[in-house]
Amino acid sequence: MTIMLQVFEQVYSPATPWQQRKVAFVDADHIVAMRLDGQSGVWLDVTKHGESHRLATTASPEQAIGFLLAVFGKIAECRRNGGSWLIGHDGVDVGTVHAAKFPHS
Repeated sequence: MTIMLQVFEQVYSPATPWQQRKVAFVDADHIVAMRLDGQSGVWLDVTKHGESHRLATTASPEQAIGFLLAVFGKIAECRRNGGSWLIGHDGVDVGTVHAAKFPHS
């Protein structure tokens, strides 16, 4: 079972067009911490020392907390359902967090 979570390779403003954003996927088993930066950013720390990935930049710090909790919840839901999953989002709006089972059946 693998759960891959979308992250951004660079820091983007919410106004940056989707086509100009570079994304990657991180294995959820390698996440050691999810944290807020005190502004509007949500970050993942992974098992490789010193490596962090930006998960999201929301419109407000309050929305960042909701985004973090929604992603934790989505990971838990995927684990509960079993199988392998991709979790993606637009990096801004918590309502875009979506999981898709793969390989798609």
